[in-house]
Amino acid sequence: MGIEQRQLGRVLVTGANGFLGAALLAELGKRKVDCIATDVAGSAPLPSGMQVLDVRDGPGVRAIMERTRFDTVFHCGAVSGPMVMADRPLDIWNINATGTANLLEAARLTETGRVVVCSTVEVYGEAVTGVATETTRPQPDGVYGASKLAAEQAALAYHGEHGLDTVALRFSWIYGPGRKTPTTLAALLADSLRGTPTRVEGHPADMTHYLFIEDAVEGLLRAATVAALRGERVFNITAGAGTPLSEILDQVRAVAPGVRIDFHTLSAAGSGPSGFSQDRAEAVLGYRAVTAFETGLVRTLATLRGAA
Repeated sequence: MGIEQRQLGRVLVTGANGFLGAALLAELGKRKVDCIATDVAGSAPLPSGMQVLDVRDGPGVRAIMERTRFDTVFHCGAVSGPMVMADRPLDIWNINATGTANLLEAARLTETGRVVVCSTVEVYGEAVTGVATETTRPQPDGVYGASKLAAEQAALAYHGEHGLDTVALRFSWIYGPGRKTPTTLAALLADSLRGTPTRVEGHPADMTHYLFIEDAVEGLLRAATVAALRGERVFNITAGAGTPLSEILDQVRAVAPGVRIDFHTLSAAGSGPSGFSQDRAEAVLGYRAVTAFETGLVRTLATLRGAA
């Protein structure tokens, strides 16, 4: 028996000019979904048709949601990783936590349909070991993880107290064509084309948790379209078991022979989860990541070569 589905209806996407939001927006466009896309104003103009919206602006968020009733909201508008704005912790908090609260309140007041909030596996923290499930107690190590945990807890509270249809997705390390924020993996692939070395710090046994962008988008769509969430409203959207850093570097060398890695080994392996259970996502959403890491690498590198 299949999983009962709901229709997306009219959709709002926040953070639609970011890595995940843009990939989601492209897929919604292919599906001819009625969608309004928003993002903050940056140094460059937003793509044509995209509306300016800063989620820290509560009245502004409410205004856009009062003009149009949305059946589904994908909240991708947030700081995208602990490496971004690391020296601006209050901004991280205001965007991730307060911005999400602004969106949830506007959704409550305008009787919005389902709100899908993008969270992160960073909420678990390095004190967690083994395979982390959604029932593992989160122990975030920094402001980024704490702000994301606050965002998903707000989503759960708005559901429990006000009946708002919310779901939070804990994504692992999303990679693939279109990534704009700096990551070691992106640097390795870009530098391989230039023939310049990339400094990589870590221990060969450090666990990595990469998720291809198309698998991340599929997770968003599954969470938005499943009709019955059965009481579970937090899901790991990951590739499951982690991969040691040494194996990741070997796979990069295999697909990018020109890569030059300046590897600085730490004295001890880092801690943290060895992987993240996909069981709940598979049982409730019918979701499981399907893209092999090497396949994602090849596709990412091909895009970079095309843009060079």
